[in-house]
Amino acid sequence: MGRIEQAQADICSLLCNEVSTAIKGNILLVSLPLERRDGDLVTLFVEPSPAGWRVSDKATTLMRLSYENELSKLLSGARGKLFYTLLSEAGLSEDEGEVYCEVPGDQLSVGLFRLAQGIVRIEDLGLWTRNRTESTFYDDLREKLTSLVPKERLQENYVVPGVEQAENYVVDYMVQTGGRPLFIFGVNGRDKARLATITLQHIQHFEENFDSLVVFSQLKDIPQGICSA
Repeated sequence: MGRIEQAQADICSLLCNEVSTAIKGNILLVSLPLERRDGDLVTLFVEPSPAGWRVSDKATTLMRLSYENELSKLLSGARGKLFYTLLSEAGLSEDEGEVYCEVPGDQLSVGLFRLAQGIVRIEDLGLWTRNRTESTFYDDLREKLTSLVPKERLQENYVVPGVEQAENYVVDYMVQTGGRPLFIFGVNGRDKARLATITLQHIQHFEENFDSLVVFSQLKDIPQGICSA
């Protein structure tokens, strides 16, 4: 009996009524009694490795998340930090979308449940409510601006010179354009929309030589009367 066949027999002897297995080539497929968000059972892939076993999801977890999320955003900023924190806490690794762990030959069951628990938690990233997603809006805005504007031309939390009590009317971002500076405000709710309006109106009393841009996380957040200079 080969290693894969022996692993299949060992798993079935432990959890025969709860776990289903199948062999495809040199890979053992193991379906555990844990449901994904869409109701499918968690299926893992076991292959021999020099140290013992490599237990993998074959990139199915991130593939499923990509159905309802843009992965480049999901894996960056605050959400990206959470993703990698979940990996670290579960003792998992990720390589080009594949989430996996490697365990000694006598710890296959440990690897299976470690990976299963980890990917179930990772899939919960897709359950973020709008309020939690809004908390990443400013991370996303910062990332976009720093990718578009050279560092030396972008200043965050800009205090406008010559404006009375300017420290109380801070501009989220100032972009040096070579002409009139561009003041950018990020708005992820009505309170911030009102604050941006008040800040722009106050600055206009002392300085008119600028352009402004307000970036909203949701169009419905725009209250009546929002102004731009």
